[in-house]
Amino acid sequence: MRVSETTNAVRGYGLTVYNDGDRDICGFLDGSPVLIPSRVENDGNLRRLRFNEGKREIRSRGDIFCADAEIAALVREAVNEKLQRDADAANAFRVTDSGVTRRGKFVFVTVHVVSIQSGAPDIFKFTVEAPSYEVQSDGQAEFGKLISAFGLSEIGDTNELHGLTATVETHNGRPSFKRWAA
Repeated sequence: MRVSETTNAVRGYGLTVYNDGDRDICGFLDGSPVLIPSRVENDGNLRRLRFNEGKREIRSRGDIFCADAEIAALVREAVNEKLQRDADAANAFRVTDSGVTRRGKFVFVTVHVVSIQSGAPDIFKFTVEAPSYEVQSDGQAEFGKLISAFGLSEIGDTNELHGLTATVETHNGRPSFKRWAA
């Protein structure tokens, strides 16, 4: 049996985890199957793969290498689902108190919450009645998203929210509520 003295570099797809400003995402370093893992480097507390393209052209550093395009796509999807579950758990909250207050022609619903992971308190305030139609409809829509995240379509009393859990993401300074599967 003859053993080859030369080895062929395995070409494939590099994936990396990065932050887009709002959340962590797993994405392809390059869409073409020309990346070759060359070595492992330390990047702070992380270990990252160094990739080359062709003859000694350094491409980028990434976290995952897959030789097959279909497997790379499945790995990317699985990592993104895991990152989303982790983010949802980190942003999950439980309602501890709530109330309705009136100030002049305005009616506000205030919902006190506590982070499930850290125990930090927070408050969400919604304008549900206002002289301005735009302000009122925006507040009612946001409150509707909150109760929808709890699996409710309407409530008769804010006390119905006590003890319920959901998760929140902030996009451009505005909260986005969604159901949280504990």
